[in-house]
Amino acid sequence: MDDTKIREVIKGYFDAGYVDDGAAMGEAFHDAAHLYSRNEDGSLKDWSKQDFVDLINSHDTDPENPGYPRFEEILSIDFTGENTAVARVKVRVRDTLYTDILSFLRIGDRWAIMAKVFTGEPA
Repeated sequence: MDDTKIREVIKGYFDAGYVDDGAAMGEAFHDAAHLYSRNEDGSLKDWSKQDFVDLINSHDTDPENPGYPRFEEILSIDFTGENTAVARVKVRVRDTLYTDILSFLRIGDRWAIMAKVFTGEPA
């Protein structure tokens, strides 16, 4: 299967994350998407797409110079069906290196991230 459209969504996700562009980040996610991680106390962190966009928009980043080295890598893209896929990526945001598992669903002609499960470690 051709992963070109999924790679385009991931590229937009990387670009938006690097410059803290909440509107562009929102384009990568379906409106019903959720993001999951673990809080420091071991409890579940569950964010809606809007929670994530609001967080990104709250950062005061100079889009011309975010102030940290850019690093992104697509580790894998696996199709789980004709309209579903999972990608594993690594991305640096400030002083943290995140590993993200992105679940994709194709609705009509559009691929969008439906869920993100992530963990971070010092970069």
